[in-house]
Amino acid sequence: MNEDTNRRRIILFDFDGTLVNTTQLILRSFRATWQKMFGFEMEDAAYIQTFGTLLHTALRGLTEQCIADGRICKVNDLAAMADDLLRTYRAFNNEWHDQAIEPFAGIDETLQELKARDFKLGIVSSKIRLGVERGLNLFAMAELFDVIIASDDVTNHKPHPEPLLKALNQFGVAAHEAIYVGDSIHDIAAGRAANVTTVAAAWGPFPRTDLEALKPDHLLDEPSELLKLFEK
Repeated sequence: MNEDTNRRRIILFDFDGTLVNTTQLILRSFRATWQKMFGFEMEDAAYIQTFGTLLHTALRGLTEQCIADGRICKVNDLAAMADDLLRTYRAFNNEWHDQAIEPFAGIDETLQELKARDFKLGIVSSKIRLGVERGLNLFAMAELFDVIIASDDVTNHKPHPEPLLKALNQFGVAAHEAIYVGDSIHDIAAGRAANVTTVAAAWGPFPRTDLEALKPDHLLDEPSELLKLFEK
């Protein structure tokens, strides 16, 4: 802990994989979508590498990967295919959502303590706002956050810095006053692009080595370690 870190009073969080454990829900939704649309499933590692990006972009990118690997035939209209995949994915995801997710151990206590220490908290997610709010309301977490930036609030998405810059603007603070906590390599890249302090959440699904390779300012193994970055 140092004085410079302690001056930062705005903490922004990713949602999926950082606040709430949605990994199995997302993987199950990807697997079911690929099975229904193409008759096979990709490796989970391929799906995980897209976590933290816009879902439509992820679906299109994975389709392009399957074409390049010769697993499916060339598609004339990739955008239309991604639209079909998105509808299929969301149907599965919505059906299983409430039963398949849970907050990470220690996250609620950590957030409550940060609020008690007068930190302002926000969420910057590539998920649509409806999905973020559904998860927050499910676990009575919505009241803890002052600002929420979701995918439908911006034009450019992580790893582009626009979502983080919009959150900073809503808080009325400069980049050096904020920290971004995220579980994916795209979160860390977005944080660096926005010039905020980056905290990699190694309790999420991304391999630790992938996070380490991006050299985040801090890499934590569990949510409670956030409290150690700051003085009371």
